Amino acid sequence: MTTRVEPADENDVMREQLEYLIDYTAEHVQCGCAECRRYLRARSILLEIFDEPQRPQVQEFPKLAKAA
Repeated sequence: MTTRVEPADENDVMREQLEYLIDYTAEHVQCGCAECRRYLRARSILLEIFDEPQRPQVQEFPKLAKAA
C-alpha cells in the first residue's frame, strides 16, 4: 500500500523561504554569499510596488503667442 503525499501549499513554502532568508541575512549581515544575494533579489521584487513609476520623457514644445 502506497501513501499518497499531498503537495505543499505554495504560499506556505514562499513564507518559509522568506523567513529563512530574513533570518539568514540578519545573522550574516549580508556577506555577499548566494543566500544573501537571493534575499536581495526577493526583497527588490517585493518592494518594487513601492517604487514611483518612471515618468516618460516628454519633449516640451515652445509656447505660441495667442492670436488676438
